[in-house]
Amino acid sequence: MRTLSLSPMTVLPCSPLEQIDAAVRSGFNATGLRLFPINITDFDIMSDITMQRAIVQRIQGTGLKILDIEVVRATPQTDVNSIVPALEFASQLGARWLAVTSASLIDYQSSDEPSVVGCLSDICNVAEICNMRVALEFMAFRGIQTLEDAIRIVKEVGHPAMGVTIDALHFFRSGGTIDAIATIDPHLISCVQLSDAPSAPPSDLIEEARQNRLYPGEGELPLRDLMNVLPSDLAVSVEVALRDRERLSALDRAMRGAHALRQVLGPSTGLQ
Repeated sequence: MRTLSLSPMTVLPCSPLEQIDAAVRSGFNATGLRLFPINITDFDIMSDITMQRAIVQRIQGTGLKILDIEVVRATPQTDVNSIVPALEFASQLGARWLAVTSASLIDYQSSDEPSVVGCLSDICNVAEICNMRVALEFMAFRGIQTLEDAIRIVKEVGHPAMGVTIDALHFFRSGGTIDAIATIDPHLISCVQLSDAPSAPPSDLIEEARQNRLYPGEGELPLRDLMNVLPSDLAVSVEVALRDRERLSALDRAMRGAHALRQVLGPSTGLQ
């Protein structure tokens, strides 16, 4: 059965337990977890042992899979040892991937690339010990901007635990084409994250990515064409950040995401 995952971005802000329950009730068989807080509203799971125990119990009780944990910035300054506790906890949950990105475009220097490659290699080593792999996500507004950039970096790292995430919005906003997918080794792709948008990009790509995504099928991106060229068993995550998300419950947002996946992927999605 294909892994269909609820991305944290789709339902946050909410508690991790609320997210897990929303994923189960809306028919997903997997979810991601944000173990490295980004926003002030993000729950700091790694500082709360009681919450960690509750998450383990809830995952075991529901049978939900953990597709990935997010997100680490791979930079020359990254302290790889500091992420080990989160990886060890994620390993208890059976998590498959650690999501990583690069520094912002203005902070990324080409001269830093050897250090970034070394950092990613070190992250892969510790992830592999925890039975996890590392998924590099590219974005037009980060130093590693395109699919081609990400594949080049993965090959430079040269570690079997390394792969690339294809976020549909970032892929098309960075100039990606459907034909480009066919040129890469499918085993290098960790998962595909689906959201939608108008075909014409806005002036502020960061705001769009973090605040103004549409549910799959609500925009003009060629998502069905993208899915047709990706492996049929590739894990799919719905990742939709809405500016007005606070007016909807986590369950409402998860349900909308599940419905959207059914529309895009068809009746064989596996969503209940």
